[in-house]
Amino acid sequence: MKIRTKIVLLFSIISTLLLVVFAIYVSYFTYDSLQTKFFHRLEENAVIVGDHIVHQKDENRALYIQVKRKYLKQLSEGTDHLIRVIKGSDRVQLRPELPMPKTFYADVIRHGKGRYMHGKTAFVAVFFQDHLHQENLIVVSEGIDDYGHDEQRQLDRTLITGGILAIFLIVLMSFYFADRLLKPIKDINNDLDKVDIAHLDHRLFSKFSNSKDELGVLIANLNSMLSRLDISVQSQQSFIGNASHSLKTPLTIIGGEAELAQQLLSKEHEAYYSLETIAKYADKMELIINNLLQLSRMGFKGEVDNKEIIRIDELLYEIYKAEKSIHKDLKLSFDLTEIPEDSDELTVLANPDLFFIAFSNIISNAFKYGNGLQVGVAISSDSKNITIKVFDQGIGIPKKDQPHIFTSFYRASNVGDIYGNGLGLVLAKNIFDLHGAELFLNSTEGQGTLVVVTIPKTPF
Repeated sequence: MKIRTKIVLLFSIISTLLLVVFAIYVSYFTYDSLQTKFFHRLEENAVIVGDHIVHQKDENRALYIQVKRKYLKQLSEGTDHLIRVIKGSDRVQLRPELPMPKTFYADVIRHGKGRYMHGKTAFVAVFFQDHLHQENLIVVSEGIDDYGHDEQRQLDRTLITGGILAIFLIVLMSFYFADRLLKPIKDINNDLDKVDIAHLDHRLFSKFSNSKDELGVLIANLNSMLSRLDISVQSQQSFIGNASHSLKTPLTIIGGEAELAQQLLSKEHEAYYSLETIAKYADKMELIINNLLQLSRMGFKGEVDNKEIIRIDELLYEIYKAEKSIHKDLKLSFDLTEIPEDSDELTVLANPDLFFIAFSNIISNAFKYGNGLQVGVAISSDSKNITIKVFDQGIGIPKKDQPHIFTSFYRASNVGDIYGNGLGLVLAKNIFDLHGAELFLNSTEGQGTLVVVTIPKTPF
């Protein structure tokens, strides 16, 4: 999930939760306030009725109650219940059919008043000491707060519609502020896309940040790092140029002197073939150095020069002949059962010298660490890739060493006195990476190693 999406979701969820909590708070306390006010009105009504009864004559009571209910609009739909209580007792004479429990009236007598809610109907009871009559009086005022319920419904509708609108605005604002906050990072990423090994002089900039904020400090640190890398790469390029001249010259001299000395000797002389080997390896070393220097330059540019259309099967066979000339006891078998009938399906666009070095290193390693047993090479092709598998039955690579096999100069712990410098697989992987190919290795100690190279087919 992108940071922008996380910010929007987090901001929206937190804001929505706050709005919901606030709306519930307002709705609950408004409901409680309206209910309390209605209870107070019912209590006032009960007090008025009770005072009238205990101080006025009975013949005026019915008329008074009727007039009062008529002009007190919010209580006009309610009813007043008059309950007589034997003096000195908490028992009522006639209890009307009301939903309150029996203990309710006893509590009213003890405390002077009481409240009860049944559904939407509210009941308030007030106890009066009646000195004009033989029994005391409890007045129960009953009513439904239609006005309050309407107010509550309107408030809830307002909170819901207002909350939905607020959430919609919050989401829009979160998108805006997320884009605003992440714009400097987007600018940095866009600038970093322009930086490569050949353009280390490019510097980062964002108009949405300044040198004092965190992103400004990050940009300054990245620019400082690019400056140091630029100096380092320039130094390496200078070294490579000097090394190229310094290494090639003595190798050319060695090869030339060996060929000259060879011409002065007959083939029967015991030193003739030694000089031939020296000249051959001098040429080979010069080729390797040239390609290594070329690979280094390509690393600086991030691309491959001198690409040609080559056939993988023919290239592998050339490598086999070259390795066979060096290692006379090399045993190598080709599995061609899965190659297509059309030979063009085995062609790729690549630098032939670099591919020669890469596959030569892989096959040479398979023979070197293969206990002298046969090395297998299998070639297959599908609509997208050409796959080459090189496998041996040798010493394998210990599991603990496998995470480091592509580290320069690293050698497995079980190689013993087998000669090597720990660069073969590293160089091969770098070559394939530059060509967009992939190299996988699977090895079991004591059983052998399988190297799989997958080369994507590209239109020429």
